[in-house]
Amino acid sequence: MFEEIKKGLMTGIGAVLLTKEKIEESVDKLVKESKLKEEDARRLIDELAGSGQRQASKMEKDMGDVFKKALSGMNVARKDELADLKRQIEAIEMRLLVLESRDQKAD
Repeated sequence: MFEEIKKGLMTGIGAVLLTKEKIEESVDKLVKESKLKEEDARRLIDELAGSGQRQASKMEKDMGDVFKKALSGMNVARKDELADLKRQIEAIEMRLLVLESRDQKAD
């Protein structure tokens, strides 16, 4: 499920990059038509593209926060919690083996 969500977010970010290309095309057209100076065009492209990238980054962070909050409300264990439980079970199994081996030697 997480991978599908991640792919969706990356698609959105890809759309932002595609938008940058469209911005560059539009601004280049304005430069060719002498409606905008080259220096102003580069600055405009940088500003618009930077704004889009910041929005995409913010969207990715916000979506991550939403999913984390949703998962925590569903009582779904995190990967690190499961790994910790696995270590605890392995330690208990080792202690149990030691105790059983002592009992067998005592008999």
